[in-house]
Amino acid sequence: MTALYPYNIGRFIYVPDSKPFTFHVLLKRESLTAVGVLEKITGVFANFDVPILELKISVLGLDQPLKVVLIADLKGKEDIIDKIALTLKRQPFVEELQFMPPVAQNLAIDLFSFPVISSGERAIVMRRPVYEGLIKGGWEVFGTPYAILLYSVGYQSGLRAYREHAKLAEEPDTLKLATGLFQLFGYGRVEVTRLDDKARIGVLRVYDSFECQMFQGAGEIRGNFVRGVIAGWFAGHWSVSEDEEVFAREVKCIAEGDAFCEYIVQVEKKKH
Repeated sequence: MTALYPYNIGRFIYVPDSKPFTFHVLLKRESLTAVGVLEKITGVFANFDVPILELKISVLGLDQPLKVVLIADLKGKEDIIDKIALTLKRQPFVEELQFMPPVAQNLAIDLFSFPVISSGERAIVMRRPVYEGLIKGGWEVFGTPYAILLYSVGYQSGLRAYREHAKLAEEPDTLKLATGLFQLFGYGRVEVTRLDDKARIGVLRVYDSFECQMFQGAGEIRGNFVRGVIAGWFAGHWSVSEDEEVFAREVKCIAEGDAFCEYIVQVEKKKH
């Protein structure tokens, strides 16, 4: 099994006893296929004996400039900042350079970049306190009826996302893309244990569900948003008609003490 490690999306860093400056370097699009470009950029800081605390690269498209966001500790070396900037500007492929001091003591945030983009669409990032307020907080205020809302919202989100995925990949790769992005964006890890497209029945396991993790110890199933997302995926995957419905049931849940969350999804005719 592939080893998994947490990934820090970054562009935000706090290091005690430091003075982290943020550098925003815009490189010409030709730099994407050039060799040694990043080595020259990072080499500038090495030559000035300045430690790099974080380095992120953003590729907006093959015909777009390459963005490099770099955070370096310049404590005690503030007087050479202009020399560093001038040297960076002289490097091959550098089109534009900006830099800014810490936003607060020991703290740097990349304020040069906006909006966040994923596959050409605007995206947002929510830390646990935020999505916990959105989901768990809703349960605390509205109780069980909130589960219905979460499922409905999840279904629409999953269906719309799947339609976007279909623009990038054809079946059966669309479903692989959906589950891959689910993991990439931190929702959980999906394993499809059964898929019968002829009978239109699927069984999926979700490990480390962001939703159910908040309710561990609750003693009951709580994966309503994720359940809706999965139902939405399969509504797209199976091209469900207007007189049909996709039903997703959660039969195992980490909130109940199971090792993973398991969902059974299938298509049924609407009852009129």
